[in-house]
Amino acid sequence: MPLLSIVIPVYNVENYIDECLESILNQTFYDWEVWLVDNASTDKSGEICNDYAGRYTNIKVIHLEVNLLPAGARNVGLQAAKGEYVHFCDSDDHYIEGSFSRIATLLKSNSPTVLMGKFICEPEKGAYVTTDVQLDWEVFKRSDANGIAEYFLRLPNLLCTPWRMIVKREFLISNNLTFPEGYHSEDEEWVPKVICSAESFDLLTEPFYCYRPRAQGSITSVKTYHNSKSHLVVALNLLRFSEQNQYEDSRKDLIYSRVRFLIGLFSTRCDTLNREQILELADIMEQSLKSLPINSDLLQRNGLWDFINHYGAYVGISLYRIFVIENTIQLVHGQESKDIYIFPTGYNGEATARILRNAGYSVKGFLDNSDTKNGHIIEGLPVCLPNSMKDKKIEDIFVVVSIQQERTGTILMNQLRDIGLNDNQFTRRIY
Repeated sequence: MPLLSIVIPVYNVENYIDECLESILNQTFYDWEVWLVDNASTDKSGEICNDYAGRYTNIKVIHLEVNLLPAGARNVGLQAAKGEYVHFCDSDDHYIEGSFSRIATLLKSNSPTVLMGKFICEPEKGAYVTTDVQLDWEVFKRSDANGIAEYFLRLPNLLCTPWRMIVKREFLISNNLTFPEGYHSEDEEWVPKVICSAESFDLLTEPFYCYRPRAQGSITSVKTYHNSKSHLVVALNLLRFSEQNQYEDSRKDLIYSRVRFLIGLFSTRCDTLNREQILELADIMEQSLKSLPINSDLLQRNGLWDFINHYGAYVGISLYRIFVIENTIQLVHGQESKDIYIFPTGYNGEATARILRNAGYSVKGFLDNSDTKNGHIIEGLPVCLPNSMKDKKIEDIFVVVSIQQERTGTILMNQLRDIGLNDNQFTRRIY
């Protein structure tokens, strides 16, 4: 049995998979196996997988006839894996040189249920940019699941995805901690469940993984109705998981924080929902609420749960859709003559831009602090750095800061003040 199984879902990544696999082969630790799960690719990815599997006995490939989304492909790989630990790697990312030896040392000496790792980010032009946060090794060494949940709640900018965790395979199998098949946002369900269920933790203090966000072509760069449905389904799955385990400590708080985040993402696309889609979502909600009553902790005034609690699922979602649209338009009332910019890009910004443009407002573009997005076109609108506003007729500008966290909104509004905008030239839209 190898120490480490690496499961890699593969879908149309012919330009990336070589670098990913070579970063594994170039490691100085060799007690590993790789499971490539070709998720019905339509490019040459499957052929590349076959080539590597033919040359290396510890690289194996499974070809799926139907695309099961990343969640299903990961589950297939998990069932096939034989290692003591498993790591889920994205096929367009790669490992940092020498990292496997450090991983092996910690796994062998401390045997944690979950080994958390650090990462670096190398985004493509126009892609989402993120940076890692400082993590305290002492917290991981002394904390149980409740302690880690409490710690994560103090880190609002922490990026938690499957690829930053190396987990005992038997722990995942015995606790049925698989990914929700048929849906996106599977990370948002799997990670909290793993954190809340784990017995022990450890931390790699140096980065081991290179995250490479893509501007186009990746699952996370596309936003559709299925994403919206996934946000709602995963939120309900998390609530059900918390209810089944009867959490009343920081683990419940962590799960509820992710539920609020998911509903915030759902809000950013609810303006696009049609009647048939609302009916489907209402049916999903009604089936869940038969055995899962709405907790009072979620009943934020004028929030989705509040509308559903008062009016039922179908009418509640319909009214919430109208509320999101009208609440967004109200923020720019009286600014019809101004050049409107949305700050920053992402789910929240794109939602605000779409709603305002559909209402007839002159949205000129996005502002974003990312150099890699500068000059890029998103949803037909140009992206520029905030400082570029200094070169424009600043009194004609109005900015809508569109975010999910008030703290982030405050930081961005202070930035707008620093470049010369007055307080009556910007507003904040929190989803």
